[in-house]
Amino acid sequence: MPFCPRCRYEYNPSIRVCPDCGVDLVSELPSMVSAAVTLDDSWVVAGMVSSQIKSELAKGALDFNNIPSMIVSSSFSAHGKGLDFISGLGQSGSIGNVILVPREFDIESAIILEAVLGEDFITPND
Repeated sequence: MPFCPRCRYEYNPSIRVCPDCGVDLVSELPSMVSAAVTLDDSWVVAGMVSSQIKSELAKGALDFNNIPSMIVSSSFSAHGKGLDFISGLGQSGSIGNVILVPREFDIESAIILEAVLGEDFITPND
């Protein structure tokens, strides 16, 4: 059975192109390689959101686009790892959550998150 490599849906063998995504179907899905879960210099701060619900929306949008991500509470202390910008950025008194992505997805993730979350997404440069 063919699969869509983007939405991961399985199709009838007579279908060659995903009707939802418009991409060519493949015979096997690429494996979902989990990224490293240690916070090191290969991960960068994509931005911040003010609530758990927005964090889940952000994570879902990144997952849908096959971008590895981690959501970290801004109360997490990781000095020297790029989280210093978050102090005082929480909206309405809340601290919020930081969205981390691998460095190679930095620009792509910012575009996706700004499109999905709009002004609810705070970039490190704001």
